[in-house]
Amino acid sequence: MKTLDLLGKLQHADVDFVLVGGLAVQLHGYMRMTYDIDLVLAMNDGNLTKFIDVAKSQGLAPVIPVSIDSLKNSALIDQWHREKGMLAFALREPAIAGSVIDVLVRPDVSFERLSAYAVEAELMGKRIRIASIDHLLEMKRVANRPKDQLDIAALEKIKRGEDPNA
Repeated sequence: MKTLDLLGKLQHADVDFVLVGGLAVQLHGYMRMTYDIDLVLAMNDGNLTKFIDVAKSQGLAPVIPVSIDSLKNSALIDQWHREKGMLAFALREPAIAGSVIDVLVRPDVSFERLSAYAVEAELMGKRIRIASIDHLLEMKRVANRPKDQLDIAALEKIKRGEDPNA
């Protein structure tokens, strides 16, 4: 599965999502490696059903041993978040070293805010809605891992009109 194929299928199925994480940072102009796709979805039943249908059609399965349909069980997601600190529902394609898709279930910026200020970026000829620089900065500051600190510096350069790759 290719990232572009998955994103295209989600768009074709009218799944309401905003791309966040490393790929969104790349699309803003900072060239860095990323190994997964981070999405924030509208967490309503209809949108989740469309997302799950696309995920199943692509052979994606949860990394943890539960049904993919568990994503629609908000009480269960709340429990996992509370008891296990779960922030993302990870899906993986079946191939060894297959792509990982992280659905952020408790994002630091709500879907509504992300969606209201999302910008369009081009990925190999397709238009994809990605989180704004300000929202990515907000999310990266909360996570604050070493790679997030690098992303923060790059995103701040982009905001100032500087080349983040220099």
